[in-house]
Amino acid sequence: MNTPIQIFISYSHQDARYLEKNALFGFLEGLERDNIEFWTDRELKAGELWDKEIKSHIQSCDIALVLVSQGFLDSYYCRNVEIENFLAGTKHLFPVILSPCDWKRHDWLASRQFLPGGDQTIEEHFRDEGERKRLFLKIREQLLERAQLIRKSKNPAEKKLVTTPNPKPGAPFSGKTKIAFCENLGSDWKTLADFLEIKPNEQARFDRGDEPRAIWQWLEIRGRLGELPDALSKIGRADLEQRLMSTP
Repeated sequence: MNTPIQIFISYSHQDARYLEKNALFGFLEGLERDNIEFWTDRELKAGELWDKEIKSHIQSCDIALVLVSQGFLDSYYCRNVEIENFLAGTKHLFPVILSPCDWKRHDWLASRQFLPGGDQTIEEHFRDEGERKRLFLKIREQLLERAQLIRKSKNPAEKKLVTTPNPKPGAPFSGKTKIAFCENLGSDWKTLADFLEIKPNEQARFDRGDEPRAIWQWLEIRGRLGELPDALSKIGRADLEQRLMSTP
């Protein structure tokens, strides 16, 4: 049987409507057939120590699906307990921007690839039901893809397929290193993506104008960031290789 993948849904109670069957969660429930399990604080039972239970599920989860809104960012518990524990446990964060908010002030979010991408939000830019459903389907597909990669990394028989030997010093890299990469790769993103053998259908999913960040995330979720300096050198961007290796 496939290794179970646990997804923790982190959200503000102001956005609880997204957990209804006629909203985002309705598109995700079917993933349970792929042995993907979801947990929210709605699962808490009377008499349980809710803080202890939440932290326990954060510890055991593989992916944190983070539904971001201003209510979420202003919540002390969401920001200082859930997010801090996700980061401390190096969980795979999968942020979705629900509505206009000051997400750019938060380093843990601004340095990550997220959906819908760019300056878009679900509520502001996807008011049409058809568009919203297509976005929910995209979230479902990308969650499934990430879950499958994590499952492979957990399977000793397949682990060699998703890891690389002897990563260069400096991997994983700092947030400043990622920013330097994203700001300076420019149009060479296509050459780098082809060198890394990122399939054309995967490249097509990259948000236009944000391809370097998408490549970084693609490498990160596969445990392949250690390949980046050599890859940059091979495509003639030794300048950027040196910049990555020297950025603190």
